[in-house]
This record gives sequence, structure tokens and C-alpha cells, in this order.
Amino acid sequence: MDYTTLGLVMHTIGLVCIFLGIATIIVAGIGLFKLPDLYLRASAVGTSAGLGVASIVIGALLIDFTWLNLLKALLAVVAQLLTSTVGSMAIARAGYLNNSLPAPITHTDELLTTRGDYTGQSAETTADPEAESQ
Repeated sequence: MDYTTLGLVMHTIGLVCIFLGIATIIVAGIGLFKLPDLYLRASAVGTSAGLGVASIVIGALLIDFTWLNLLKALLAVVAQLLTSTVGSMAIARAGYLNNSLPAPITHTDELLTTRGDYTGQSAETTADPEAESQ
């Protein structure tokens, strides 16, 4: 391995990117246990999959840079960002269509009026009051 100044800088930045990606995934994993509802969890997983994995791929590219690896990394990052976004949106949509209520800290429900079973009440008034008091 060529440890010229540029090679050493690229290797160091690559390691920093890899560790940032790992930290992003770990924080999102903690969020899966700590966040209150499906929608916030889906957001955490989508962000972690998109940014965390992309950061790890870019870090690996910087450590072992070739033009072929650049092409592979670009394809992998674009595919990862697209699929993580679509996947997390599909999970959130499936939960919403199956009446998974948002956490009480969510104040607005802009999709409520687009549902077929909309009765004019907000999600907060249709929630079970006994479940909130426990």
C-alpha cells in the first residue's frame, strides 16, 4: 500500500467515514428500542440504512481507491439511498393503512383526511383514552 501523503490522508478520511457510518447505524439501532411509534422507527431505519451504509461504502472506496471501485461505490450508494427511502416509506404506509396510530407527541395527521374511513375526527380524539392514562 502506498503511504504517500495523499494516500495517508485518503486512508484516514476513509476510516473516519467508516466509523461515522457505524455510529449512525448504532444510534439508529438504539432508536429502534427508544422511539415511541412505528413512524419514528421507520424514519430511523431509513436514515441509518441510507446514510450509514453509504458512509461505510465511501470510506471503503477512499481506503482502496480505483476507478472500478469508484463505479461500484457510486452504484451501491445510489441503490442504497433509493431502496432505503422506498423501504422505510413502504413500512410507514403499511402501518398507517393498518391503523397504527402515531405517538401522542405527534400533533398533526395530514393524511387523515385522505383515508376512506375519515369521519371528521382527529387521530387524538379517536384514540383510546384508557390506553393513554396507563
